[in-house]
Amino acid sequence: MNTRFQQHARLGRQLVASLSLFAVCAAQGVLAQEAEEPSTALRNGTIGYVLTDMIWSTYETPGAKTECPKGVNLMGPREQFEVRHPQNRKRTLIETQLAYEARTWHPTQTEDSFVFHEAVGPSYGLNLDGRVDPDDFTHPDGTPGIDNQLYRATGCLNGYRTDGLQWIFLKMAIPKQRFTRFMVELSEVDDLRNDPDVKVTIYRGLDRLLTDATGEKIVPGGSQRIDTRWGASLIQQVDGQIVDGVLTTKPTAQMIIPWNSDTGVPTLQILRDMRVQLKITPTSAEGVIGGYTDVETWYASLIRADSTHHLSNGQVAAPTLYNVLKRLADAYPDPDSGVNTAISSSLDVKFTQVFIQHPEGPTAKAALLRSLSERQTQTAALAD
Repeated sequence: MNTRFQQHARLGRQLVASLSLFAVCAAQGVLAQEAEEPSTALRNGTIGYVLTDMIWSTYETPGAKTECPKGVNLMGPREQFEVRHPQNRKRTLIETQLAYEARTWHPTQTEDSFVFHEAVGPSYGLNLDGRVDPDDFTHPDGTPGIDNQLYRATGCLNGYRTDGLQWIFLKMAIPKQRFTRFMVELSEVDDLRNDPDVKVTIYRGLDRLLTDATGEKIVPGGSQRIDTRWGASLIQQVDGQIVDGVLTTKPTAQMIIPWNSDTGVPTLQILRDMRVQLKITPTSAEGVIGGYTDVETWYASLIRADSTHHLSNGQVAAPTLYNVLKRLADAYPDPDSGVNTAISSSLDVKFTQVFIQHPEGPTAKAALLRSLSERQTQTAALAD
């Protein structure tokens, strides 16, 4: 009995050892195969990405010493209120709070008496107009001609700097709010490192993001259905190229970006001459979206999403900021007044790889892409 038991035990140990050796060899084979073969994320020349992080591009140094040599702006709504309406004077609700709210919601382009510090120094972003002008920024990497006047307006506002309230609200909203499920899909891709001619299609998605077991980290490989109903007007296709792993698109005349802060108020941003520059990999993409942001739409989005209470926590005095935005606007003059209506801007963005699907299947998606291509061809012919 003892001998038979020992034989069984010995056979068991041999079996475990064989299985362990098989598992090790199999794992090594898989790793070797993955090292040799391209990522399966690129399927039939197509790869998609979904937005997971977005913030207005802001160059920052410790204590804001470089970009805000005169200091950050400290005259927010509360501070301005105390200057306008000292406590030792008689104050009525209509003449004070309601008057300020009226100026916030119906601003006029008139200078006020409060000093406003604009950002200087380097700036992230793109050269949108192809020129190097005196008021352009230099990129931290030394590239001249960066057009980002929005940064000049917001770079010294606490709310838009790291951990400021407006910064936090936008950071929190992007992963959670499906209203802002912005996606880009590359097609006709031969090589993710270098390809002189790719198609870039922009959609809005319908689904939640895929995360790991913690629910915090967004991971690649999820699926997103295209919003073909409420997001139909947001679907656009532009030409692009990939050079050394960096995707750059041609400017599109106008792009509407669904926008939402963590306060849950859906709004929009309108970017003209929008272009994308992204460092792409099989699992992610990261870079900037540049363009000329419509001033009125940007301001309306701000005050709709953030009450005066929220703006006070970032020292963002909305009526003062409106004046600054109108003064710094640098593109798209109104045909009647000649006043510029848009301001150059840049968004830092991060994307995670995702499989983009049409709700009605691949045939419907192929038809959608054909219709976009035909519409683009017709528009180009009319322009000529």
